[in-house]
Amino acid sequence: MNKVLKGSFLTCLCLGLLACQSRHALVDQPLNSYPEYITSGDILPIASITTIDGVDIDLHRTDKKKLVVLFATWCSDSNRLLTALNNSALLTDKSLQVIAIAREDDEKVVKAWRNKHNIKVAIALDEDRSIYKRFAGGGIPRIITVNEDNQIIKMNLAEGQAPLSKVIWH
Repeated sequence: MNKVLKGSFLTCLCLGLLACQSRHALVDQPLNSYPEYITSGDILPIASITTIDGVDIDLHRTDKKKLVVLFATWCSDSNRLLTALNNSALLTDKSLQVIAIAREDDEKVVKAWRNKHNIKVAIALDEDRSIYKRFAGGGIPRIITVNEDNQIIKMNLAEGQAPLSKVIWH
């Protein structure tokens, strides 16, 4: 019986370490069952944000679509998504504003991570999850597409091997 308990504990620990729910707790909800606080048609709940390089970004401008990415540097799915985004044509689309928002890390950690991975995406901080909490109760990375009128088109959890397939513009 002791071997069964140890095996169960190790399995739960591994699943918790692999998931990107939180670095502080094991995931206790099935995939995609996290509470979401925005829906299609809602206005983007953040009007502006400052990047880690001190650039102010107006997220309510009406001349561009927006792609907002909520991620964490310590999450493998987030790393996969940002690497894919970094190498995609989305970054050269002049009709699109892209911003990635790092949760639960400070500026020093995020800048070091960005430099190590040569990430070109504009990055802002959400050290206390106050921004993230406007969107969902768990699960990262998240991709939020926003139209020129600042209405949410779609928010998707972008876990897995093809994270950019979750970018939906309709």
